[in-house]
Amino acid sequence: MSGTRARIKSGKASLIGGIVVGFAAFVLWAACAHELGADTVPWLSVGAVIAAGIGTWIRVADL
Repeated sequence: MSGTRARIKSGKASLIGGIVVGFAAFVLWAACAHELGADTVPWLSVGAVIAAGIGTWIRVADL
């Protein structure tokens, strides 16, 4: 063994996919919140956090 660690290179497609999925999740959250009459700043903030988590999960899982 040479002692160097192998690194996994993450592709640009993984980054773009995570961003797109996160944005789509937020749009769906906002649409559902609007239909339920709960489209206030706190609920949209919760949706933004959840969408960021989903986008991050897609980014990491795509490695």
